[in-house]
Amino acid sequence: MRILGDVYALAETDQAGQTIKVSILEIAGGWQKLMFDWVYKKRLKDDLEVWVSKGWVSSSGAAAILREQDQEDGRSRLPMALAGIGMVCVALALFAFIAANWAAIPKTVKLIGIACLLLASHGAAAKAAANGRRGIADLLTGFATLVFVGGMALVGQIFHLPSDWAGGAFLVCLGGLAAAWLTGSKTSIVIAAIAAIMWQFTRAELGEAVLLQDLIGLLILAAVFAHPLVHPARLSRWLAISLVWVTYGRWFAESAEILSVDDGYILAMALAGAGGLAAIMVLLDPVADLFVKWSSNLPSRGHGYWLMGRSLQDAGFLVLCALIAAALVLVPEISKRVAVAGIWEIPALLPLLLAVFLLVSGFVLSYKTTKAQSLFGAIGLAVLAVLMPVFTANSLVLAAISMGSLVGLCALATWFNNRFWMLCAYLGLTAVALWLLQVTIGSLLGQSVFFLVAGVLLLGVALWLARLFRKGKDAPDAGPDRNEALT
Repeated sequence: MRILGDVYALAETDQAGQTIKVSILEIAGGWQKLMFDWVYKKRLKDDLEVWVSKGWVSSSGAAAILREQDQEDGRSRLPMALAGIGMVCVALALFAFIAANWAAIPKTVKLIGIACLLLASHGAAAKAAANGRRGIADLLTGFATLVFVGGMALVGQIFHLPSDWAGGAFLVCLGGLAAAWLTGSKTSIVIAAIAAIMWQFTRAELGEAVLLQDLIGLLILAAVFAHPLVHPARLSRWLAISLVWVTYGRWFAESAEILSVDDGYILAMALAGAGGLAAIMVLLDPVADLFVKWSSNLPSRGHGYWLMGRSLQDAGFLVLCALIAAALVLVPEISKRVAVAGIWEIPALLPLLLAVFLLVSGFVLSYKTTKAQSLFGAIGLAVLAVLMPVFTANSLVLAAISMGSLVGLCALATWFNNRFWMLCAYLGLTAVALWLLQVTIGSLLGQSVFFLVAGVLLLGVALWLARLFRKGKDAPDAGPDRNEALT
């Protein structure tokens, strides 16, 4: 998230040398990652006016931030981007050269060359890190990891070992994790995360549940997930979250294969499990913040933890919107009957119970906090919409709850001023509305009545929100509360 880096860099002193009176988390609380620089800069200029008027940022500090942004046009990142591509090309060229001269190079020379190249890469990375060149050190460590990957393939070829994709991916993952944690390399953790995902897909056949492999998978997940908390990077965060879903999906698929049940049973498991896990991702960070608000102890929270919490929320929100649309559009096409009993299987029940626990805890802890309660209410309605095909096949009921939940998510995204959430919610709402026009309601008269009722309800909700916000503005401003939960 670019704004966090900018604020951290400029929050110590302003141009006149005075301390900028600003809480980093209060400034960044409503921000998520923005997709394009021009959107980011426009929003930054607009919000700086508000922050200056509220005394959170001094006028000279705001001018310094804007001046820094005007000077930055992306050229500073171009050399590292090109160097990263060049690093991959050099590694590929090296191993292509070895393959082209395979017969001419003795076996001993191949092994010694691989070992020397690996040691030289790590040595150069250590020297660059000692000189303060963290970017170059990261690239060299990534190059060493690629050498390790290619070296394993060459060693297997030298000794005519049988092909084992799962074993190779596992070794690559271990090597990448070792390099990432020993050096803090973000490139190596990316390689390790990709290898871990490949390993989950290629290990033992479904139905052959191996407890040791499952435990190893959890340990790998913990190691990959913890790295971006200590060494924040957007790509490694999203790969770690992807690994969470892949690991859960592997567990789910193994359980479904062992059960050998029909599609309706598996659909119920999938809706409950995936919906529960997505809700957990959205709710975990707000509930943790609310717990801190009500506790007497205020633990320190690092930059990486804050960014991971926001990325988890984005991923969970995206999946929830997709599941709501899928529950209405795709589930009836797969199976006419969704078995309620599927919810009681552990892969479905455990995430669902955790999500319900977080919802209840959030409502209790967010007492008299309207904005936080709106989050828990909207997410609770979204989970209900995902689960509705399990309880009823009535198209009108399903359509009404799906539309209502997506409208609630749209309102939530607008209230929280989160553009990524807006994009997800509006895409889901558009898909559901188009499908309803074509399939669900049937006659044109039925369609007109349905959307008339929906429009009237939306107008009523809009008026209610307008009154609610007007009351909030009329209330005296007591200033920012440092203990208020970041939701």
